[in-house]
Amino acid sequence: MSGRRAAPRRHEVRRAGVWLLAAMLALTAAAGAAAAAAAATESLVFGSFRSEANARGWAQTLDGRLDADFRVERVHRDDGVWWRVRTGPLTAEAMDALSSNARAQGLSIWVVRGTLERPSTITASTSAESIDPVPEPAAAGTRPPVAMAAASRPARRAAAADAGRDDGGMRSYTDFDLGLQSRAYRQRGLFGQSRFQPSFSARLEYQASWNDDRSTFKAVPFVRVDAEDDERTHADLREFYYTRVGPDWELHVGARQIFWGVTEFNHLVDIVNQTDLVEDIDTEEKLGQPMVQLSLVRDWGIVDLFLLTGFRERTFPGDDGRLRLPVEVDTDDAWYASGAGRNRIDGAVRWSHHLGPLSLGIHHFSGTSRDPRFTPVADGGGVVLRPAYHVIDQTGIDAQAIFGDWAWKLEALTRSGDGDRYHAVTAGFERTLVGVLGTRSDLGVVVEYMYDQRDELAHNTLFEHDLAVGARWRANDLADTTALLGVIQDVRTDEYLVSLEASRRLGASWQMSLEARLFGGADPLPAGAPLPVLLDGRVKSRALQRDDYLQLELTRYF
Repeated sequence: MSGRRAAPRRHEVRRAGVWLLAAMLALTAAAGAAAAAAAATESLVFGSFRSEANARGWAQTLDGRLDADFRVERVHRDDGVWWRVRTGPLTAEAMDALSSNARAQGLSIWVVRGTLERPSTITASTSAESIDPVPEPAAAGTRPPVAMAAASRPARRAAAADAGRDDGGMRSYTDFDLGLQSRAYRQRGLFGQSRFQPSFSARLEYQASWNDDRSTFKAVPFVRVDAEDDERTHADLREFYYTRVGPDWELHVGARQIFWGVTEFNHLVDIVNQTDLVEDIDTEEKLGQPMVQLSLVRDWGIVDLFLLTGFRERTFPGDDGRLRLPVEVDTDDAWYASGAGRNRIDGAVRWSHHLGPLSLGIHHFSGTSRDPRFTPVADGGGVVLRPAYHVIDQTGIDAQAIFGDWAWKLEALTRSGDGDRYHAVTAGFERTLVGVLGTRSDLGVVVEYMYDQRDELAHNTLFEHDLAVGARWRANDLADTTALLGVIQDVRTDEYLVSLEASRRLGASWQMSLEARLFGGADPLPAGAPLPVLLDGRVKSRALQRDDYLQLELTRYF
């Protein structure tokens, strides 16, 4: 971020940073106290496979990534023989440590209660999303469950999938949820926008699989209705695709969501999907991208080939919306550097592999930039911004190394085609403190630095020379209570952003989510500021200084 200095607020930010670091150090010291070990009655499962060779290969991979003893056992089920990858019996302390390490790497896990010879029950852990009946989901085809993201939805899909199975081997599940969201802003917007912004959302997820899970269809439509911002009232097919799994390949055809990256606060290399900016300013909400994706699974890594068929334009808040640019964006008059416009076919390739504790991904993307530039144009006596989408080439790397409770993370890229070639880097670490203060809770301390070579000319990011410090708390309770607090500050100016995200399940069918954003360190834009001031690249966050907000969302799952 860049901006003018605001000396009166500098000391407030520094004092807050000192207190946050002091609290983290105190918790780190307290976490050093050892808890008494409990009797071992549980073990962890990391997936099941049709092939014994694939199961043993996955066990070997896990052995290089996690400090635990893994074994492969035969499991007889109604649909045949499976090979399960699991640990031996674990103490409560070892269970907490291994679960935390697995969650940090995005691995899905299941808990077996009882002895190894006579397991009594098996349940999905709070970090896993089950879509199969007891005991645990089986890996489709032969591809091991590498880098599966932690799920926020309840593990109720197990029963749904079981009920949806028919005699012909077809199984399906349907997830439907309704969300009621309300944002409350500290003051009215720069252009007189309301302090309150209620909205309603609906999301349906349907998935069917057949042919021994080698064929799958998935559809995820989404809609939001906003009471204040007409542009935020929108609908999208987040996903709508067919998958076919072969012995060492997977083919996906349709609209999908693909995420690349490992860092927490700035998703630098994530480029396949377009950002749905009206949903959230954190750029984590994405539009569905039409594509054909072929994944080739080899001993030396996985190669993903993408044909991206059809471009999705970025969404922007309207005149009555909040968290908007200081000048209206005319989304109906976008300009494209390619003569094919939205119909240009983009391409991408990515190689990923796991080498012991290191997870590595290298990609190249060639196509229409997901980040538009803006050109001021006259419109009925006023001025609007015309989005311009250039054709770019981007090469990048994302890497994560896990050593015990430490996770070291890196994202870097070089890009050309949209101005001069430049490079950008985000790097940092996360230290997970297991069993904080003698409880089952985990606390992760996150530190990241963000650098962009373009400085104030970086039109598509606020983060140019920024340091981020955060704390991630997991209660490890049945309600799946989590919270993430982060402070991002520009090291060259006084601009800062404070972010809080928290969620908790309320029973089996409800979830409550809390989100807060606080912007500071820059002089607010004055009403009626001239266009050069509004578009000054050195003061990008000035338009957000009045947009501090608290958001509460209640979601009902059906």
